[in-house]
Amino acid sequence: MRAFREQTAGLTWEPAALAASLGVLFGAVDDLAEKEARYYYRRRGTRAWLSGVTRTCAWLFGSMGLLLPLLASTDGALFRAWGPYGYAFLALAASALAANALFGGSEGHVRFVATQLELEKLITASRIAWCEHLAGLNNSGNMTPEEREQGFALILGYATKLHETAISETGRWGEALIAELAQFRDNMTQGRGAGA
Repeated sequence: MRAFREQTAGLTWEPAALAASLGVLFGAVDDLAEKEARYYYRRRGTRAWLSGVTRTCAWLFGSMGLLLPLLASTDGALFRAWGPYGYAFLALAASALAANALFGGSEGHVRFVATQLELEKLITASRIAWCEHLAGLNNSGNMTPEEREQGFALILGYATKLHETAISETGRWGEALIAELAQFRDNMTQGRGAGA
């Protein structure tokens, strides 16, 4: 926001400078949108890593948890001692899946990719609309009141949709986090009740 304020601080709105000032204003909003898209691009990488690690651990531990008791039931003395550890590996697999859900690995990755793509779509559509607006301006050097209103409307619409997208993603994140915390609390409560 500081960069936005700095970019727009010296704008003047006299008729001769109006087209240039609107161009700077559009560019400042466009920079905000690009920074948001880059943010979600970076964040999706960390979520993809978390998702991949926790799902791989769940698969590995779950496989071990299933195989150890089966191998222990064979005649091999080597595996008999490992049989009881199958439950521990199954618990580790469940913990890895719980960590993925609780820390938003897979769900967060999907959310960040969707938001990034939504922002890129908004950026592209807004740039095309702005170019269309510029192409339709009269060549007199001064903007008509209708052209001025259309320019401000395009910029305000761009800024509004940008913030709506970010607010929507934050809301989805909050809902997912609250749901996962509630499920984790319920599982812990049920686990204590079963152990009593």
